[in-house]
Amino acid sequence: MRKLPIVVFFFIMATALCSCMCSYRNAESRIEQDVNNALGLALAEVPCDVVSADTIRCYRNHLSIAELKETACIAMRTVGKGDTQEAEMVAEANCDFITVLKLSDQRASVSLFVAGVLWLLTSVWYVRRHREAPMVQGLCYGGIVYDNHKFTTLAGEQIRLTPMQHSLMEMFMNAEDHTLSKQEICDRLWPRKPDASDTLYTLIKRVKPVIEANTQLKIESDRGKSYSLEMR
Repeated sequence: MRKLPIVVFFFIMATALCSCMCSYRNAESRIEQDVNNALGLALAEVPCDVVSADTIRCYRNHLSIAELKETACIAMRTVGKGDTQEAEMVAEANCDFITVLKLSDQRASVSLFVAGVLWLLTSVWYVRRHREAPMVQGLCYGGIVYDNHKFTTLAGEQIRLTPMQHSLMEMFMNAEDHTLSKQEICDRLWPRKPDASDTLYTLIKRVKPVIEANTQLKIESDRGKSYSLEMR
């Protein structure tokens, strides 16, 4: 099923290309028919064996496609008929690729092209919107995953933490409601330090931007008495 949007997109584009080529060939046939018809009418009015200014003027007057009146001409070519070589007049449109393309009806191919682009954009939007969430092992909260003593994002990218920041985040992830008292943190991280308030403040200040940059979480303080890991 995942390949279906791509298959449909290429099918639509291939159909648009075929329609474009078909319309181009039809335009070429119409141009060829117009110049040959104009040449026949011109020779009926001004019969001659050589190309003259009157012949060309009469020839261009009989062209029904306006874009050909400035480029179409008559040429003399030698063709083999049996054992002999004879000269005959041939009509030439002398129009380039862009002119033929303009004369062709490309409405169907353009519509198909637009439909293909819209299909592609819609498919990309749908796939992104309904993308299955990756299988996550370990503790997961607010876009951060704690597994095998490592912190990663939901995409599997490792979050760079210092050893002390790592220990603090482990405490947050394992705590009930992801809330820790100030004293609890200090006793666990700096058990031999009488007053670790300033050290804790610095640690919280430095770990905050790391967590906010990689997850949907933030660290909130409750009047300096406790800290919580909360959703933003």
